[in-house]
Amino acid sequence: MATDAELLTDREARLLVHRAGGTPVYVYSRAALRHAVRRVRAASVPAGGVYYSLKANPHAGVVSCLSTLVDGFDVCSLAELETALNAGMPPERVLFTGPAKSRQEAAAALAAAVAVTIESRAQARLFAGVAREIGVAGRAVIRLNTPYPGRTAGAVPAPNHFGVPADDLTDVVDILRRSPMSIIGLHLFWGSQYAYAGLIQAARRAAVERAAKVATEFDLALELVSIGGGIALPWCDGDPPVDWQGLAAPAFARDPLGSATVVCEYGRSIVGPAGGLLTTVLDTKTVDARRYVLVDAGMNHVLIASRLVAGSHRGEPSVRVVDPRDPGVTSPACVTGPLCSQLDVLADGVPLPAVEIGDTLLFSRVGAYGPSFSPSGFLSRDKVREVVF
Repeated sequence: MATDAELLTDREARLLVHRAGGTPVYVYSRAALRHAVRRVRAASVPAGGVYYSLKANPHAGVVSCLSTLVDGFDVCSLAELETALNAGMPPERVLFTGPAKSRQEAAAALAAAVAVTIESRAQARLFAGVAREIGVAGRAVIRLNTPYPGRTAGAVPAPNHFGVPADDLTDVVDILRRSPMSIIGLHLFWGSQYAYAGLIQAARRAAVERAAKVATEFDLALELVSIGGGIALPWCDGDPPVDWQGLAAPAFARDPLGSATVVCEYGRSIVGPAGGLLTTVLDTKTVDARRYVLVDAGMNHVLIASRLVAGSHRGEPSVRVVDPRDPGVTSPACVTGPLCSQLDVLADGVPLPAVEIGDTLLFSRVGAYGPSFSPSGFLSRDKVREVVF
């Protein structure tokens, strides 16, 4: 299997462009997905479960592949819920999350018999009322408000609006206990895009210890404790690498939680390395000694590579030429999309060999937060293709 940095061989890339009927096209590797799941499982809580968060990439082919590799799915919308269930994931292994669910979402989730996160007193009342109205006994997972740890030693944790504040927890438990809902778990999500093993392990320990304390205080018989994932996707050349070896070392005992299943939920660290974007060169030019390569993919297809996300201290995305004519001779190039926007810069100053109109470029490690995260309606362009191979 190709490595993260080289998702495809040149031959595979050419054939996938033909299969898709042209570019731009996202390509997702099943072999790379299998490798990524094995890697995050080895870096997770020992004997814990691995859930995949569909928000990172809800493509039906990706989700179908992952349904046989992970232990459950995390969904955030009715469309994601249907994708998860249609992929064959049992409802008891689907968790519907989100800070402010509508009545329609509450009814759909309860009717589907999936677990739901409760994130406030008002949301507890909503789900309690809907459960009574439609005549079901729902499965509630209380999300606890959890500050996000700083990314460097000594940094102040970042506040957020997710989950039940500590002062409201007693009320939320009381509301749910007076309803058809059963409190089956706790959710302590503490952030994303962390690379350092010590920080991730400390956050996991804190989550497990806090969950055990809450379970004892409120006499909760927990089936599930979800403690987030947090593992980064280093897709720009300035991003620090993930300390996979450090994460593989057991860091704490989960004994305080008894028989509860501890779940780590991942998105970008699973699907990110498994995806690439193939795009065709439409033009080349030199302006004031600056070399430009213009391609048919834009920030409307891959927002994470635009100047809104990449560049600055993060560096540039990984991009290479498929079948280069003279790979040994490179020069800095600015890769831009076809849009009428100065933000439509996908890679700046990256070393590329000479290219001509019609050549193909491959952006690697862009399997997460691609089409569904990008402003596809901008300038009314065609949507990007997606292929699973």
